[in-house]
Amino acid sequence: MQNIEQRSDKHESTFNNIIKFKSLLENQVYKKIAYILLLLFSVFLPNIVNNMYYMGIINYMILYAILCMGLNLILGYTGLLSLGHAAFYGLGGYTTAILITRYDFGFLPCLILSGIIALLFGILLGLPTRKVRGDYFCLLTIAFGEIFRLVAQAWIDFTNGAMGIVGIPIPQIFGWSIRTETDFYYLGLILLTFTFITLSLLVNSKFGRAFIAIREDELAASVMGINTAVYKIIVFGIGCFYAGLAGSYLAVYQTTITPSNFRLEESCLMIIMVIVGGMGSLLAPIAGVVVMTIATEYFRDIAEYRMLIIGVIMVTVLLFRPQGIFGTSAFKS
Repeated sequence: MQNIEQRSDKHESTFNNIIKFKSLLENQVYKKIAYILLLLFSVFLPNIVNNMYYMGIINYMILYAILCMGLNLILGYTGLLSLGHAAFYGLGGYTTAILITRYDFGFLPCLILSGIIALLFGILLGLPTRKVRGDYFCLLTIAFGEIFRLVAQAWIDFTNGAMGIVGIPIPQIFGWSIRTETDFYYLGLILLTFTFITLSLLVNSKFGRAFIAIREDELAASVMGINTAVYKIIVFGIGCFYAGLAGSYLAVYQTTITPSNFRLEESCLMIIMVIVGGMGSLLAPIAGVVVMTIATEYFRDIAEYRMLIIGVIMVTVLLFRPQGIFGTSAFKS
């Protein structure tokens, strides 16, 4: 009788495992279908939105989505709090602006070089993570961000100081002249798709699992054989690479770059967007980008209270959803 019960339990367990696997498979299928539908919707969105003002807002949403997905890799997947992300954003912007206006580079080489230069500076700033961590690393990133802004403002011969670099020409890629809001929308969509695909491949690889292990328990991760110092340097550099791409996009979109584009407030806004949208999930920060961008535009007429309202939105989300709207992880107390 006991053997029969054991066999029954074993069969029941196997059946439950099959059901769970089937459910997981269906979820993956549904997820892929959702991605395809989302991509199709994004491709045809300019046909729905005819107002160029709204298209401009959507373009800035795409810009911040690229920034926040890169920052989410650093903060949400690895647990490193960086308040200097705007500096790497600025490095990308100034790289593109200088190369295009002074050396007649094409946009595509500028885009690639902007990402690479931001990546290299990210690796250099990430080196102290071997010795400095937590709040001290956060202070280090704040210092780097302010140093970058002050250098960009004071180095008049190279960056044109507070006046910035103006007159950045219209970009061209393989004969495609990018002039209108719709053109910049499709350029941004290409960059956002590239960001999502590459980050998806990364976070689902052994490197992504190592990043998550470091976030959950760095000591346990090191005991399991993960070189936490090297992985933190790598992840910081990669996250900064995407900030460089976003900066390059900003330069050609605005046709001007100034130090005021890359203040500490920009880094704080990116952090807020990631936290509100959700950390540790690839697409979750986009929800934060949408919510905060709409809030910023909607309350533009009462600018003196706008940051207060945005702060209330953030606190409300954190009270009811500590992991963010669609996130899987939250700050540990």
